Order: sequence, then structure tokens, then C-alpha cells
Amino acid sequence: TRAAPARLAAAAAVPEPEPQRSGWRARLPPANELRKIVPLAIMFFCILFNYTILRDTKDVLVVTAPGSSAEAIPFLKTWVNLPGAVGFTVLYSALANRMAPQALFYTVLSTFLAFFGAFGWLIYPLVSAGLLHPVAFASKLAAALPAGFAAPIAVCQNWTY
Repeated sequence: TRAAPARLAAAAAVPEPEPQRSGWRARLPPANELRKIVPLAIMFFCILFNYTILRDTKDVLVVTAPGSSAEAIPFLKTWVNLPGAVGFTVLYSALANRMAPQALFYTVLSTFLAFFGAFGWLIYPLVSAGLLHPVAFASKLAAALPAGFAAPIAVCQNWTY
């Protein structure tokens, strides 16, 4: 009876059905799925929170910076943000071809964390001390160049924002 071990193996491979849940627990996903959903939901919340805070803060920092105004925003979006996004996409594609997905994720994440950490603990405090902005150079440029160069001069003067 060689078929008996094969039938036993086939019966052992069939998973047991989950016990029926009642009430509000019946609406929740199974526990093995919750172990993935909850951390992903927390990450999603943190990403959206940070994105919202940074999106709302960036324009305020640029507009209220000394020597700057709202005219610097279109210049920044066209000549800084757009080339930066294209450059990041090219760099990310090159890294994606050379690195494993997990290593790529941690490399990109650590780069962003290093930048925002440096901004919060080094760059912004040094700006408050008046050490990083080339105000004298920007004043000389503003006196020598036409008024149409006010936005790029303001960007150079307030480069840390």
C-alpha cells in the first residue's frame, strides 16, 4: 500500500481553516496580516506628516527670508527644484541598477535623514548666528545687476533655505 504515505502527505499539506471570529474582530484582518499592516500604516502616517510639515514650511522660509520675496519661489521651482528632481531620478536609477532594494532604501533614507539632521542642528542655527549667508556679496550683485536678477540673488543670499 504505497498510496497510503502519499495520501497522508497530501492531507498534511492542506492548511487548517482559521477559526470563525465574531463581532468587531470579524471585520479586522487576520493576525498575520495585521503584523504587516500596522507598521506600514505607521510609516505611511509619518511620511504624510513630514511631507505636510515640510511643504507648508518651505514657502514660508523662502518668502520671509531677509532680502527675499515671493518672486523667488518660481525661480526656485524652475531652476533648482526641477533640475534637482531630474538629477535625483537619474542617480536613483543608477543606484537601483547597482544595489539590492533594501540597501537602496536604507541608502536613500540615510541621505535624507543626514540632510534634515544637518539642517536642524547645524545649518539653521548657524544661519541664526549670521555665519552662512553671503549678504555683502548679494548686496554688491544687487547693485551691479538689473532688477530682474532679484530672485536669483535672493536665492544665492539665502541658499540654506
